[in-house]
Amino acid sequence: MLRQEGLIVEVAGRRAWILVPSVPADRRAVFLLNYWPVVAIAIARYAPAAIVGLNAVKLHLGDFSPPHAVRVYRGASDSVYNLMLEPGFVARFRPHGGEVLHIDQITAPGGVQLPVLSAGALLATLDEPEIADGMEPIAAWLRHLVIRTPDLEVGVADNPRPQILQRLADMAGTLGNTPLARQLDRAARRISPKIMSPARTGVGTRLLIPQAITAQSPGMGSPWRDEQVMRIARQEREVAAIVGAYSRPMVSRARLIANARAAKSYDAYHSTTMEGYRISPEIVDAIIRGDPSPDGPKDEATLRAAMAVKGYSSAFDQVLSLAQRATPITRTVILDLYEALFRPSVDAGFVEPHESRRWRNRAVGLNGWRHVPPNDAKIPDLMLGLEEFAMRPDVDPIARALIVHLEFVTVHPFVDRNGRLGRLLMNYELLANGFPWVTVRADERIPFFQSIERAQVEDDSTPFIRYLWHLIRQAVTDTSAKHHGAGSRRR
Repeated sequence: MLRQEGLIVEVAGRRAWILVPSVPADRRAVFLLNYWPVVAIAIARYAPAAIVGLNAVKLHLGDFSPPHAVRVYRGASDSVYNLMLEPGFVARFRPHGGEVLHIDQITAPGGVQLPVLSAGALLATLDEPEIADGMEPIAAWLRHLVIRTPDLEVGVADNPRPQILQRLADMAGTLGNTPLARQLDRAARRISPKIMSPARTGVGTRLLIPQAITAQSPGMGSPWRDEQVMRIARQEREVAAIVGAYSRPMVSRARLIANARAAKSYDAYHSTTMEGYRISPEIVDAIIRGDPSPDGPKDEATLRAAMAVKGYSSAFDQVLSLAQRATPITRTVILDLYEALFRPSVDAGFVEPHESRRWRNRAVGLNGWRHVPPNDAKIPDLMLGLEEFAMRPDVDPIARALIVHLEFVTVHPFVDRNGRLGRLLMNYELLANGFPWVTVRADERIPFFQSIERAQVEDDSTPFIRYLWHLIRQAVTDTSAKHHGAGSRRR
């Protein structure tokens, strides 16, 4: 009966069912919300089995963003099997060669237990192509990895691969984890006395460890902070490759701020409705002007949307004021702007006051999207990293604006309204550095969010950069045309 009513979503070749309260409008969103429980059910059927490779490294680091393909070793069978979980997502089962698997249980959001190959056994599964594809998380993991010698010995005996161990030893040494480098080197030599050079292992030639991480002081940071450092450095290079050399518009900051203020209602409508609120442009205009609300019945959803617009209007004004003073973006500035966004909702009783001025203290998911924001314990460290980047004097202004926005929504430090605040922070950086305000229209929501997801999950921020660079150039053209037109009239 549940199947006939559409209240069951069957996935993983009908090996798993997802119960839903109503017929889902977006099946993919339902699947992504339940990705790891589905994977756990699929793996249990083939136990003993465990997630391996780069997928396992990311899980050890606490990254639960669903991959398109998850690799699994199965110990009880010699067969190779690909199980389609849902269109575009597959679990690849491969034989392990024995029945004993050294497994850790890692708790995913929602409490599901995932069988993941232990660190000692996992090391020998990382071949060169996988390291090249996942250099940032693997380097961050190795830099801080401490492993029990008995665990490593058991893992190596189970899967003796000296070249891989020597490659990882070279990487650990380059990353400053000398104890791990010695440990892996000894393990490799016990298997094969032949010494493999870095040219053979590929470290320093085919496998280049980002300088951003090798420059970090030993003992400093954390794996997730190291990933952030490497991610931002890569994104800076991607911005430079796409944007190249450019000229700033010859328009005064006062004129830029006046133009932004004139576009406030338009921007507030698109930025608010982009996040799912339903409100008409006419009502947004009235709220921005400060006119009395039109008479008539108002349900809670309408009132919440109105409070969201009021909050956005207040935060918008604060951004213009900050841009006039060229105040650097700090964590205090971010918290002040977030409180401004929420103040009308707090006053109306829709939000508890203590929720409007603190980082989130619980896990969150993004409905319909693959990126899973970092757990709340990582947020203070990552927000410090974002502040340090925003205050660096050597950063190109366009790179700072785009990466501040992208990194902010990737960290997702608040429970709600991260997208709006991220776009406000980007526009603040643009205004403060002589560029006009840009608005991402609500009807462009899907391709824009897709470009963000690709940057977050596929480590490719080029679509995001191209998208916003196009908007910035268009805004520069429009602003310059208005400025020169006004100059002609004055003459």
